[in-house]
Amino acid sequence: MAKLIELLIGGVENSLENLTALLGCNKAELLNEVAQLEQQGLCFELEGDHLYLVPELPLLNEQRLAQALQPYHVTLKPVISSTNQYLLDNIETLQKGDLCLAEYQSAGRGRRGRQWISPFAGQIILSFYWQLDPSKPLDGLSSVIGLAIVQSLVELDMYGFQVKWPNDILVNDRKLAGILVEIINRPNGKLNLVIGIGMNVSLGQEKHIDQPWAELSEFFPNIDREQVIIQMVKTIYRYLSHFEQHGIDAEMQQQWLEHDAYFGTEVNVITEKSVISGIDQGINSSGHLCLMTQDGVRYFNAGEVSLRKK
Repeated sequence: MAKLIELLIGGVENSLENLTALLGCNKAELLNEVAQLEQQGLCFELEGDHLYLVPELPLLNEQRLAQALQPYHVTLKPVISSTNQYLLDNIETLQKGDLCLAEYQSAGRGRRGRQWISPFAGQIILSFYWQLDPSKPLDGLSSVIGLAIVQSLVELDMYGFQVKWPNDILVNDRKLAGILVEIINRPNGKLNLVIGIGMNVSLGQEKHIDQPWAELSEFFPNIDREQVIIQMVKTIYRYLSHFEQHGIDAEMQQQWLEHDAYFGTEVNVITEKSVISGIDQGINSSGHLCLMTQDGVRYFNAGEVSLRKK
């Protein structure tokens, strides 16, 4: 499947005859593959004997992104299984801040192993490699990244987006973006991380997503994905540098409150053994959820629980 997409966006002669020859299949097999990809959300047009892949949005320009994000190295893959996995596979060659982006991701995953649905050229799909001082606590890192994403949208005059602890990006209680942080074993004296971000920009026709979802194009129809990527990466890196030097200080905690989708709301914290109800009070300096319960304030680590509005 990936090979067909690469051919169609790579400028090859796109007649069915040529495509079947390049793919080593017959016409029926090719059209069956197209049908399977359409079920996954990709859009094709067949004009006469020629097949076209129709992207949701203009394709990303690797040169523009690389120039704007110097000195970090940018890799853009039209089709990939997972941007996180690509960085993991190439970890030995990476420098702090290097990125991988993709137009289509066939095996993207979110928190707790959930699949991340991925139309072609309809999302921001990126992963980056980062290093932290191993003596510094890691608690709250994903919340800092979530906060940075919302702040990057604010800096582009895109308002109304919020964070849901620990790191989801919401608008009108619907999910816009998610974050996956993976810790990597690399013997260099650093805490090594691969951090993946998926953001819905324009999903096209309705997709089979098992939760309420949102897309940037609902609110900003003429969205420039490259502009959002550039601002988002710069803001995240700025926040990570602040996090490493100062942790989640009072200023960042206050900023979280300003963007917290559930602050002051009655919520349920769901653990493996019980459900605890209370009022969301934001996060503390460790990035833990602060919950006002009948028995006083309780604190929860993101790895242990899920948060739901009551």
